[in-house]
Amino acid sequence: MTPPNPFRVHVTDQILAALADSPVPLPTPEIEQRTGYGRRHGQLVYQLLTRLAAAGEVEKIGVRGMKPVYWRRLTPVTSLPPMVILPGPEESR
Repeated sequence: MTPPNPFRVHVTDQILAALADSPVPLPTPEIEQRTGYGRRHGQLVYQLLTRLAAAGEVEKIGVRGMKPVYWRRLTPVTSLPPMVILPGPEESR
């Protein structure tokens, strides 16, 4: 099995972040704009969106044969707690 392509992983993360930041479904061109991967990487963005849909992470919303297609994130966004810096051994004395 080949390791995942770092660029594709980065674009996927950007797509998920764009969808997580939006309370409403976004059309494909809006996702391309928000991620900064527009015309040049538009096909890649669409391909990754369809893979995310197949994995159950996003939902494709649209009418057959009509553009644009809208997307929304299905998986809940987990917020991590803030980082806490603990004093080191020399600082606790």
